[in-house]
Amino acid sequence: MTTKISKIMVVFVTTASIAFLGIAVGISKLGPNWREETQNLPDYAFAETSGEKPQWTSQHRTESAPLATGSLPSAIMKSYADAKGRNEAKVTTTTPQTETIKQQMTRLSVFINEDVDGIKKREEQLAQALVDVGTQIQTLSTEGERLATQAVDIRAVGERTRESGMRLKRQRIQIETELYRTVQQKRHLLDQVYQMEGILHRLQDREQQLIKQGAVPNQAAPAVDSTST
Repeated sequence: MTTKISKIMVVFVTTASIAFLGIAVGISKLGPNWREETQNLPDYAFAETSGEKPQWTSQHRTESAPLATGSLPSAIMKSYADAKGRNEAKVTTTTPQTETIKQQMTRLSVFINEDVDGIKKREEQLAQALVDVGTQIQTLSTEGERLATQAVDIRAVGERTRESGMRLKRQRIQIETELYRTVQQKRHLLDQVYQMEGILHRLQDREQQLIKQGAVPNQAAPAVDSTST
């Protein structure tokens, strides 16, 4: 009877050992590959100690003190927890900065919109000034043509009337002097036009920069053709 029980126990222990060995092999094959899992933590260094009971240590690469000591899964999980804590601390630190930046952007948007409105008004003023200067140039051109025609007529009369030659000569000189002044004034006004066009172009460039920064553009002022005269 004792022999039968002993045989039964031997068979049971052998079968159980084989079963547990299969379970252990299955877990090692189907479970997570902890050594490869360390590659997902590039900020942490893992090292295995030597000896009868080797252990794993982990530490952050910027710190000298070890973070965890024990089995590899335990060291990995503690490293994940440490990384999570560091990330949460970074989020806590950067959140107020983000809100401050948002507030600054809001204030800057108001200033940019005010600048755009001011530039738009200045463009309208310059456009009207260009129209006025163009009108003056056209008037001076007409007056210059009239004076030039008058000078030709006086020159012809002087040639025909020798008795009043000197008087007409003086008149001609006066008209030519006035014509010269008119031409100089016209050139001065043209210089003003070119300067205004330069200012207008710079304002338009500034407006484009402000629009790129987020400003809302208004309806563009009508362009003025200053070369029509």
